[in-house]
Amino acid sequence: MNQIPREREFTRDKPPPAGLYARGYPISVFLFFGIAGARLAGLDRSGIAAGTVLSLVLIAAFAGGVLYKGKSGWCSSICPLFALQRLYGQTPFATVPNSHCRPCVGCAKNCVDLQPRGAYQADLAEPAAWWTGPRRLFAAVLPGFVLGFFVLSGHPEMGVVHRYSLLVLFMVVAMAVYFFVDAMTPLSAAIMNVGYATIALNIFYWYAAVTLVHSITTITGVDVSWMRWQIRVTVLIATLVWIARTRVVELQFRVHTGVRREPVLLSLPRWRGAQARDTPAVSVTFDPHDAAVTAEPGSSLLEIAEKAGQRIEAGCRMGVCGADPVAVLAGAGALSAPGTDELNTLRRLGFGDDTRLACCARIECGTVRVSLAPRAGGGRIAAPADFDRSIVNIVVIGSGIAGVTAADFSRRGHPDCDIHLVGQEPHGPYNRMGISRLVYGRSAMRGLSLLPEGWYDEHRITTWLNTVATSIDVGARRVLLATGQELPYDRLILATGARALVPPIDGLWRPGCFTIHEADDALRIRSYVQQFGCAEAVVAGGGPLGIEIACSLHRLGLRVTLLTRGPHLLSKHIDGRCAWLLAEHLLDTGIRVVEHAECLRVAGDPAVNGVWLADGRRLDCDLFLTATGILPNIDLARAAGIPVRRGVLVDDRMRTAAPHVYAAGDVAEHRGQVSGLWPAAAEQGEVAAVNALGGERAFLGGASAVLLKDAGLELFSQGPVHPRAGGSAIVVHGPGSYRRLVAEHGRITGVTVLGHHPGDVAAAQFAIRTKLAISGEDCRALSAGDWSVLRQG
Repeated sequence: MNQIPREREFTRDKPPPAGLYARGYPISVFLFFGIAGARLAGLDRSGIAAGTVLSLVLIAAFAGGVLYKGKSGWCSSICPLFALQRLYGQTPFATVPNSHCRPCVGCAKNCVDLQPRGAYQADLAEPAAWWTGPRRLFAAVLPGFVLGFFVLSGHPEMGVVHRYSLLVLFMVVAMAVYFFVDAMTPLSAAIMNVGYATIALNIFYWYAAVTLVHSITTITGVDVSWMRWQIRVTVLIATLVWIARTRVVELQFRVHTGVRREPVLLSLPRWRGAQARDTPAVSVTFDPHDAAVTAEPGSSLLEIAEKAGQRIEAGCRMGVCGADPVAVLAGAGALSAPGTDELNTLRRLGFGDDTRLACCARIECGTVRVSLAPRAGGGRIAAPADFDRSIVNIVVIGSGIAGVTAADFSRRGHPDCDIHLVGQEPHGPYNRMGISRLVYGRSAMRGLSLLPEGWYDEHRITTWLNTVATSIDVGARRVLLATGQELPYDRLILATGARALVPPIDGLWRPGCFTIHEADDALRIRSYVQQFGCAEAVVAGGGPLGIEIACSLHRLGLRVTLLTRGPHLLSKHIDGRCAWLLAEHLLDTGIRVVEHAECLRVAGDPAVNGVWLADGRRLDCDLFLTATGILPNIDLARAAGIPVRRGVLVDDRMRTAAPHVYAAGDVAEHRGQVSGLWPAAAEQGEVAAVNALGGERAFLGGASAVLLKDAGLELFSQGPVHPRAGGSAIVVHGPGSYRRLVAEHGRITGVTVLGHHPGDVAAAQFAIRTKLAISGEDCRALSAGDWSVLRQG
């Protein structure tokens, strides 16, 4: 009944109220004891009363399905049988693939449909007492309730008040014994709960066996009174096996979540020497202090350096910005091979052959010795043997990652032409992935520059920083600058980037309202907070930048509320379940998340003092910031007659409709999409430069990746969120950890990893990049949490 609205697609699909989510289990317990206990007052002897209760239950289940998403309105929250089902369904003897929750909408915490054997263990492992307490309390009173119910059912002469008073006494005594045993023995919560559930079940069948035997005798006419003991003994044996199975599942859960390091099932003893040879030490030594750090296989050098407290700058963490070069002094063979993006970035920066980007180099085995001070390379890039000598002038408009990459590859492909790089910002390219740190950090722009001093001179690139290109004369092939100068071109590459999208919110002009896209925006926000003593901030935007800036403001000391218009955070990148876990983490750190929130108006007199939402709520704040997307800077191209829609229209070779004019980065619209991501911008800049010089290179796009780490947890996502028809999702979930794969046509196409799983992230990236085929056996291993099969390609 509860799932009919979802199956028939007329549910309103709202997230459950906070009270229903937090108190759903206690409500379920109250309803269970209330309805079951009402039988002592004659509920099952009154057809009208029983029918009324059942009708109310069905109506409530249906209404919950109409209003709320997934099972959050009934089945996984307040259903009277929910607590009982979770207690007795925690260790199923057999499981079948989930076929009715595709895709997952994140409606329940520790969902049993996703992890039938680990969900209840995860419930008991939660650190919040308000979550685990009701689950333990239910198990504690259940045997007393069952025993009291059957004992008191045999005394119909008792008054109702007297009967219920004794029932409560039975439950209180059972609860007291539970918590006494819990305090005086080392038994875990899982064993305590399954033990008490076993006692309750055996009490039930001790009495129910008599009823069952009587029913069989009545139906068949055969006296089978001897069967009552067989039933009781069978139930006892089955529940003892259940306790043993639950203990194994508990230990497996502890190993999976890192609480227990020893394996659950021990193999035959082996000599220590042989064991050491099988599992060699994995470590990294940082020069010049010889600081050796034990590492987890699959971890990047950047993660290891940060964990060890080494001074290293983190950038995009994808090998594009080049913020974290290190010199590998020994053990290079123990690291993963460099990819195309990393090699291009290292070549652009001009470091030596022993240099790696710390974010890309993952240690796989053995030991590595590195220095955080990489050495310079051995000179200029070798000139190509063949190039188009008719190209004399190349102009690149835009000094971001797409523009600098375009200028770099233009010089690589042509040693003689003049290259002009025009940038509106007063400084060279910097790490935009790190601008949120400018809000709370003390070092301002220090460490954000991506190119060493003198790079432009070494590459013979003429820079025009803090300069505005006012117009393009496509016919005459020239660019007019606001300074009055003209730059002729044989090839023009537009990399003008984008600006922050300003949403249509009334009052956004008020002091204290900001958008953020550039370093100067972050610096202005920090200055305003200090100048006016801001204490409360509202951030509109549930994307990566919105989350990062919310965390930065929180670290600066503000109380922060984060708004997202969608059903959950990062709705383009992660599924509802992962988003729910992310929101829970942010709430634990002090950042409130409000979903389905549309801001209509900014209040203030004149500075901002609050915002009004579309649902009528008002949120107080003295700082309001929007991070709701980007708007490509297409005005220059449009004025020149170059076709545009949201961005400048380009084909796979990054050519515009204008002759000899190319576009790359955030300003380019390729196949109807504006990427807005650094790796894509860098690749587009390369493709535009290669083709501008007469090459044949295509940009086909790829699985976009999102990496979030400044929020106090690790989140990586790449590829599609939900599988297409015929595909499937593989989910592995535990406390503080969530891993999800999207498989289509026997290959991995998407991945989401929440938590510290560096080896699994690397394995999934490899599987997506290489289009690794997976078998049914591989899928079973992946579902069990073993992602090592993705590295076998």
